[in-house]
Formats: sequence, structure tokens, C-alpha cells
Amino acid sequence: MDFEGVGEKNKTVTFRIDKEVLDKIKSHASFERITLNALVNQLLAHAVDWDLVASKSGWVPVSKVLLMAWFDKLDDKVIQSIAEEKGRLISKDMLYAMKGKYNVWEWISVLRGRSKAAGFSFTQLEDGDQMKFIMRHDMGLKWSKHFKHFYESAFKELGCPIRFDLTENTIVYKIDKKHLSAKYGESGGD
Repeated sequence: MDFEGVGEKNKTVTFRIDKEVLDKIKSHASFERITLNALVNQLLAHAVDWDLVASKSGWVPVSKVLLMAWFDKLDDKVIQSIAEEKGRLISKDMLYAMKGKYNVWEWISVLRGRSKAAGFSFTQLEDGDQMKFIMRHDMGLKWSKHFKHFYESAFKELGCPIRFDLTENTIVYKIDKKHLSAKYGESGGD
């Protein structure tokens, strides 16, 4: 880790890895057309940022099919009401538990990690004076509406206005860059 220019950014460490695990990692790196080193760094970063803290912060793995079936039984008003309430209430607890900070960039980091853990596509693009975040979830329109209301409430609590576009399987949210500090991502919250 690099702290204010002191120290090294990368360290060399030796690990013993089970041959079957290593073979799978090598195969996946080849498939993704990235180096073994890059893949191992991605896997370790995801483990530290998500796997080690997510379950302790209230996240649980649940089948997409099961979640979609539950949502199909709910009307749009119920989905909106629950999403808005929980977006307001649980995002702050999750951020402190998972990141130790409460700001816009850390919330985006959690959303990115959640997307990766769920197998969703997550893209971040600069678009003029705004940042655009695109998440394809392939779970239907009710899920897009849920994500919109949940995220809208969470970002509102962070003091960050946000705009949405959504389709049946994709949600796009846009944030003006002025709400995102370039240095350390400190914006909104404590």
C-alpha cells in the first residue's frame, strides 16, 4: 500500500496454492486474456472488499429465480415503499460495516462489488460533466424499479442527487462530477 508517497505500491509474496485451484485460476486468466498476476490481484481485491465483509454486513446469497418469483407477487407501490425505506435505513450501516466510511464513492464501490458478486455487468463511464454507471442485472422490470428507488434513497441520504434511466434488465444512474471529489472520493455523508 502506498501512503502519501512513502513505501512501495506492490509487494512480492510467495504462497502455496493447491494445484487444482491454480489450474482453474490459470484457465480463467487465459479465458479472460489477462495475466495470472492480474487475475490473482482482482480475486484478492474482491475477497477483501466484498467476500470478507459482505455477510457480516447483512448480505446473503439468494437465488435470482427465487427473488424474481417473490418480486412478481408484489405490486409497484409495495416495491417502491420498501426500497425507499430500506435505501434510507440500511445503506449507512452497510457502508460503515463494509468500508468504515460513509461517502458516495464508497457506496458506488459497494454497488460495484455487489454487482460482481451477483454476476451482474457493471460499467462506469465519464459522460461530459457526469459519471454514468450502468448495471445489467437480467432480473426484469420490477427489479429495475426496486434498484432505482433503493439507490435513489441511499444517494439522497448521502446528499448526492442522481438521475436514472432503466429498462427491463438494466439500470443506469448518473451523478454530476461536482458531487464526486476527485481526491479520495470524499463526497456526502460523514
